[in-house]
Amino acid sequence: MRTERNKDGTFNVWLSRDEYQQLQRECSSWDREIAIRLMGDCGLRVAEVLDVEPRHVSRMSDGTHHSLEVVGGKDTTGEHTDGKHRETWLPVELERTINRFVQHEDIDRNEPLIDRSKRTLQYWVEHAAEAAAETTGDGDYRRVTSHDLRRCWANHLLVEGGISPRIVMALGGWSSYDAIEPYLAAPTEENIIDSMSTAAL
Repeated sequence: MRTERNKDGTFNVWLSRDEYQQLQRECSSWDREIAIRLMGDCGLRVAEVLDVEPRHVSRMSDGTHHSLEVVGGKDTTGEHTDGKHRETWLPVELERTINRFVQHEDIDRNEPLIDRSKRTLQYWVEHAAEAAAETTGDGDYRRVTSHDLRRCWANHLLVEGGISPRIVMALGGWSSYDAIEPYLAAPTEENIIDSMSTAAL
């Protein structure tokens, strides 16, 4: 886990996928796991998680994969006063977990999937991070915030997954390369070796 101190004294935390998955294992309920995974597997902001309803999940044209409509997302262009809608990737296993949760809790397709406050979701992340610190002995988990989950998602796709920045921008709701740049950590030596050793140079 890498941390970077900001000028205001806060930290940016760069989680590996294994470190992020440890947070999931520390969740004590379905709704907590789903909320954390919507941030870390789909790139949603906390406020966007609160707007998710079952009807926003849809099957993609290949009949196998799913997308999630993000409504009222943060608009970084200044063009939309009511937020910006986008579609993001919804992993198959997370879609199944959401579907089981909706059925178990009898949630209507037009009701919020996670009917909590923004502060509650932030607390859930803090609680999972504290538990992960206790489980692993890694105190840096205590610095993890909800925004670090979105950063983890973007960095994983761009640096480790080699996904086109244009695709990540569309999925995450960024309007420019400048807007997405703060979500990138410097590549590790392992990233460089893996990428360059397979490049046709």
